[in-house]
Amino acid sequence: FKIITADTTKGYLYVQFESLKAGYIDDFEVAYIEGLGDRAVQVRSSSRVGYLDFGVNAKRINYIAKALKAKGWDAPGVDPATHVDYVMQNGGN
Repeated sequence: FKIITADTTKGYLYVQFESLKAGYIDDFEVAYIEGLGDRAVQVRSSSRVGYLDFGVNAKRINYIAKALKAKGWDAPGVDPATHVDYVMQNGGN
């Protein structure tokens, strides 16, 4: 991965992940949003090409969510029950 932007003053992080085999780039962002509470952030992980990612972005978000939960945050992650279309399109479990 490569950190492109890390702005602690604004509460923003932008990272690019590159797949090992094909070299595809995924964008990952974390942003603190004023007014949502002091332990609330928005997280986005997205493929640049197409919409299929074989569950890689969900795994990435769930990994981060697990770490945040361990520190007391409310971090639901990507749940197949609430992200049905994503799971169906990406062959996830």
